[in-house]
Amino acid sequence: MDGQIIQQGSSYRRGLVLGLTLAEIMILLVFCLLIAMATILQREQTRRIAVEQELQQQRLQNERNRNVVARLRDSAALVERLQSLSGRSDPKEIDQYWRELADSRTVVNQIDDSGLSVKEISEGIATAAALRANGIDVEKAIRDSQLVAAIDRAITKPGEPPATTEVILDTLTRGQAGHQWPPIIKMSEADGYYFKSGSAELSPTFQDTLVHDTPGKILDDIRKYDVDIIEVVGHTDERPIGIRQYSNLDRDLLPVLKNTAGVASLSPADNAGLGLARAVAVVSVLRQSPLLAGYKIIPLSGAQLVNTDETLAIAGSPENIEERRRIEIRLRKSVPNEGTAAIAPAPVGTTP
Repeated sequence: MDGQIIQQGSSYRRGLVLGLTLAEIMILLVFCLLIAMATILQREQTRRIAVEQELQQQRLQNERNRNVVARLRDSAALVERLQSLSGRSDPKEIDQYWRELADSRTVVNQIDDSGLSVKEISEGIATAAALRANGIDVEKAIRDSQLVAAIDRAITKPGEPPATTEVILDTLTRGQAGHQWPPIIKMSEADGYYFKSGSAELSPTFQDTLVHDTPGKILDDIRKYDVDIIEVVGHTDERPIGIRQYSNLDRDLLPVLKNTAGVASLSPADNAGLGLARAVAVVSVLRQSPLLAGYKIIPLSGAQLVNTDETLAIAGSPENIEERRRIEIRLRKSVPNEGTAAIAPAPVGTTP
């Protein structure tokens, strides 16, 4: 008896669980169907809105067409005039002809606003047609003219006449061959251009070369490479110049540059000062040349820090090397708004 009751209770519970599961499945199916229906309705609504918008646009277009046709019908004279001008009788064709006339008027107004006349436009069209007839692309011709104008602006300095064709071609040729720097003019003791030991005084041969030969070479390079700054760099070897209590370069460099004092008055206390003093000695001579008047000449010092192969002298070699005791004259192009201290040119013929 107890066993039957227990078995019946277990069957009842299984049926109850199965019934709840099927109910849940039915609810899920109904929910999925509702989602699908909502998606379909949303899609149909979107299509309906698009169709309504297209229909509205078509209605507006039809309304405009009817208004145009109505206005044309109201004015028989205008209709006859348009028919005679266009040679058309269909209302749609006449409407299109009218729209073209309105567009043409808009273009004419834009031309007037730009400052050009209809005659100038007509001449420009005729010129373009003539260029095309000769096999010349109009757009390419415009680009070429703009390129030539840009080259002319870059080459020609203010106040100078426009660059000639030969100058432009030479510039382009040098540009295609790669950028070319002016050569460095080197004057070392190994070549006979020497100073007195520990001094900035020029030897007679060195000074004679600076007066008669060097300015012409510098001017040739200035014209060839279109540069305007002359840098004179004094170099020394690594041997100490001796023990000196003080240097008078701060006081006496400017008087030497202005040729109001002699180079022999300079007394550097180290190789950096010695290189600068020797550069100043060379500059004081070059500034007297009329060939270099108007160009910037700047003295600099390389001291004992730069080898002849343009590398830093950091290995340390306190030997007697004549090639390192040299003057290098370098040329370059000035940069815009360059701040440099100007010194009045020395009178021509004055000796340092």
